[in-house]
Amino acid sequence: MNIILNIAIFIIGTLLGSFFTLAVYRIPLKKDITHERSFCPNCNQRLEFLDLIPVLSYIFLGGKCRYCKQKIRPRYLLLELFSGIVFLLFYVSLKINIFNIDLSKIIYFVFGMFYISTLFIIGGIEKEKHFIPNSLFIFGLVISAIYIIYLYIIHISIYKYVIYFIFMLALTIANVVGGRHLKRPAKKTKLFYTNFCTNYVLSNWNNRKNYSFRNNSNIITICNNKNN
Repeated sequence: MNIILNIAIFIIGTLLGSFFTLAVYRIPLKKDITHERSFCPNCNQRLEFLDLIPVLSYIFLGGKCRYCKQKIRPRYLLLELFSGIVFLLFYVSLKINIFNIDLSKIIYFVFGMFYISTLFIIGGIEKEKHFIPNSLFIFGLVISAIYIIYLYIIHISIYKYVIYFIFMLALTIANVVGGRHLKRPAKKTKLFYTNFCTNYVLSNWNNRKNYSFRNNSNIITICNNKNN
């Protein structure tokens, strides 16, 4: 059963990876990322189901568009594979037992998926366009706020999370008031998300034998050391 679940998590990760590539392309162009069908950016042909299977479609199509034969960048395949591996490792690190479900671990996993997804999209856009859109700042703030409220409700220390939330809020306000996308601060924000999400996963992986949801309030301690 665990093997089946691990395979399912990996597949979900690759599906999310496929979505990340779409988001990285469309968000800077202010295009819809949820309702508009995927299409080839070269010939604008709408892609069908068989063209959108993560990893497998790229392999079977030889890394080319089925319709115009334009070569597809390898980063699509690599991002899908890497996304699947990252989500699988994160899931395994939490040692979730389906026969004895711990709700706190499930919630932790869900929030972790949101943070890691934000990291992938921010990293992709920053690498391609060298800026971060306001919408991602706001999305990150909303997720952080919800997580902080949850921690407060279950009586876990939130002080370090609040500090990072205030930092992100300040960047968001500066970005919005400035009326333009931030160029250089985008790299600092990317570093913040990278540190936070990486240590979010690694802290659980390193302590997987003695996992305790209530002992993870120091996830971002390493971030402070890196930034110093």
